[in-house]
Amino acid sequence: MTNLKRFLIVLAASVMCFSVCACSGETTEDSSSTPESSSASDSEKEDSSAEETTEDSSSTPESSASDSEKEDFSAEESTEETTEEEPVQADIPLQFDGTEVPDAAAKAIGAYFKAIMNQDYNAYKETLDPYYLEVYNTWLDGSFGYGMETSFETMHQSLMDAACIDEEGNAITVEKMTITKLQLKETAIEDGVDQTEFINDYLAQYDSVIGEGFTDGLREQCDDVINVTFTMTADCDGTERVIMSDMEVLLAVHGDEYKLLG
Repeated sequence: MTNLKRFLIVLAASVMCFSVCACSGETTEDSSSTPESSSASDSEKEDSSAEETTEDSSSTPESSASDSEKEDFSAEESTEETTEEEPVQADIPLQFDGTEVPDAAAKAIGAYFKAIMNQDYNAYKETLDPYYLEVYNTWLDGSFGYGMETSFETMHQSLMDAACIDEEGNAITVEKMTITKLQLKETAIEDGVDQTEFINDYLAQYDSVIGEGFTDGLREQCDDVINVTFTMTADCDGTERVIMSDMEVLLAVHGDEYKLLG
């Protein structure tokens, strides 16, 4: 991808240290003073020091209580600061015929787009075929010097860009968008076209980009590959409308699981 945005969050922490230094000016007595004067002065200092010690000791409980209150307040502030924001996108309502699109496949597609909307890379990875993720990540790193996670950062913007085109194809401004529905159906194939041949023609596009052998490698490590067509409806600043229509997505079948190639 040529249009690449990179975000770098820098967290800076500052630690301030406070120290209390005692002044020793009282001990700098003039050496010319008489023994009696020095003795009397020392005695008065000891009495004064004892009084100060008593006062300091009596203030300790109040100081401790104050420190405890500060700790409680700091704990409350820390809890407020670390509270995570609610995800932008909740689970996406899915509309499909179970005889055309398996339930697990539909849920995988819903989880895929939810992860993109919430910009949750870990959740996104869980929806991808492991072989596809490994091969595509290696190709990105070798070709552009960045991996799948950086590529993922552009996907949310791609959905927003789709929302910023109205039904007539004109550019509009959309501040907030959430997906409200995914309509899923089996991809229509022309009469006389073999299903496997149709899928392989689709996979050939991956071979031409990622490298020859991708299709064979994928076929070896999964049970099958299916093609699903989706139409996406979204709430765009309070107006619900279709932002993607009759788009196709491939899923690799692993037993009862379905993983996306995208």
